[in-house]
Amino acid sequence: MLKFDRTYSTSGNLFDQKEEATHYVGMSKEEIGKVFAYLNSVSFNYPFGNPPKMDKAVFSMRKN
Repeated sequence: MLKFDRTYSTSGNLFDQKEEATHYVGMSKEEIGKVFAYLNSVSFNYPFGNPPKMDKAVFSMRKN
């Protein structure tokens, strides 16, 4: 039987905010959504506000 590796996991406090998240505390959901959309456009290298269309041919199913 496998044992849980306790050396890797750490206990965290849900009430302590991370340093990276303190900038977004006062923002509304719409503003956070805009930041998220911008970061996605930078991450996946597409123009901001113009995400690529999903290729539906990959996920197509044939009906019997």
